[in-house]
Amino acid sequence: MSGERKKLSLVAGLVLSVSLTACSSPPLRLYTLDGPATTVPAPSGPLAQTAPILEISRVSLPDYLDSQDLLTRNGNALERSPNGRWAERLSNGITDLIMVRLGAARPDVFVTEQAPTGSTSTSRLRIAITRLDIPTSGQASLKANWTYISGDDHIPTRTDRTHVTSSITDNGADAKVVQTTNDLINQLSKVIASSLPR
Repeated sequence: MSGERKKLSLVAGLVLSVSLTACSSPPLRLYTLDGPATTVPAPSGPLAQTAPILEISRVSLPDYLDSQDLLTRNGNALERSPNGRWAERLSNGITDLIMVRLGAARPDVFVTEQAPTGSTSTSRLRIAITRLDIPTSGQASLKANWTYISGDDHIPTRTDRTHVTSSITDNGADAKVVQTTNDLINQLSKVIASSLPR
């Protein structure tokens, strides 16, 4: 009887082990925004006292987007990736990427998230992304507006807006979200860079 009980216990353990293995999900993957401009060597050395400074505030996003979730839209429903996450809050990642892109596009300007202490002629840039939709199929879109506040009191504040789209093909749900977001932010960065005064 005890031998039969041992066999049943062994079989039950084996079935449980197999079922747990079948139910295990793929490991969590963390993603960042990146692109060719992030490999451009950053300028080094002391900053000239006359160098223009552009301070960028953290990009504003709708609350439901500003998290680490990778989201796609399916009609009115948002679907969260079960195994993929942004490595940081999306607003932080977007701000970093825009800062890199603007710095590469405008090497004559010191682009930063925090202006040096005591700098008096610092210009400021405030960016608000009002819509960022990546559908499960079809064209993705981004709507944004930004305000450029000059460090020179004689130059008026300027506000602009844009709407950009992207049609990245599906390379897997998570890869599509990352590549599409990257593409939309790159487009936004180009439009912002072209709007900045020379």
